[in-house]
Amino acid sequence: MPSSPIADVDIKLLRVFCTIVECGGFALAQAELNLSRSTISTHMSNLETRLGFKLCSRGRAGFALTARGLAVYDAARTMLSSIDECHAQIGQIKERIVGEVAIGVVDNLITNTECRLRDAVRVAITAAQDLKIVLRIGPPDHIEEQLVRGQVHLAITPQFQARKGVSQVPLFVEKQRLVCGRGHPLFDLDEDEMTPELIAEQGSVRRGFVSPLTPYSSSFNRPALAVSHQMEGIAHFILSGNYVGFLPEVYARYWLERHEMRIIRADLFSFDVPICVSRHEGLRHTLAAAHVYDTILSVHKVSE
Repeated sequence: MPSSPIADVDIKLLRVFCTIVECGGFALAQAELNLSRSTISTHMSNLETRLGFKLCSRGRAGFALTARGLAVYDAARTMLSSIDECHAQIGQIKERIVGEVAIGVVDNLITNTECRLRDAVRVAITAAQDLKIVLRIGPPDHIEEQLVRGQVHLAITPQFQARKGVSQVPLFVEKQRLVCGRGHPLFDLDEDEMTPELIAEQGSVRRGFVSPLTPYSSSFNRPALAVSHQMEGIAHFILSGNYVGFLPEVYARYWLERHEMRIIRADLFSFDVPICVSRHEGLRHTLAAAHVYDTILSVHKVSE
């Protein structure tokens, strides 16, 4: 492949390779590609044979790119993005909204009734039958990085620290509450017994990323004793009765109503987190991406 023009088969193999990298391994890529693991493995072997070198290691130790594999991924992603953009531009010439729009969405946002993403999908698809929307769910820091690298066109995440060329428009607000689970020493205490000093001594759980915009850890005297990149993991730790931690009130409501969790001093340990739609203004936006972006703003009744 290096000494000859890139053929259709090479593009197909490189798309498979990029999907594997972005999913984090062969097993997780199966659903995204709708291919069996053996077929994915065959495609990767064929690509490595055509290139003449190893792209990644896979086995019991897990999936990892080689140095050459990372370089090929970056080059392939640039090429594939150009191909997709070309396809979308041709569609624009025909005055049709066509192409794929990838949206990164923070995990468990579906529990918030103020999130109108489902309405945005319905409205956008109804207006453009040739449009394809891909949702990639993950932790906020992963989604943010995918946006900056051009792996997603749009992102819906908690507000993050300003980055050059990235715009953020607030859609709605999530109220964060400090909670503990049944069995925790604070669970049965009266409110007036829960002093800030007592709460500050509790073992806590935090998200697997650090945000200077949100005071997740400033309430405690020691570093968190447990960590999870996903909100569901935070809930598991809290429900164990061993930790306190922050959760969106709408997400915690299921366990609050069943008296399996309790809010701790809402008057002192609550804060709001803006949930924003973001895009990289330094990249050329296809008609499809602009259509989905405008639709998201419209259904949430906000403007830039």
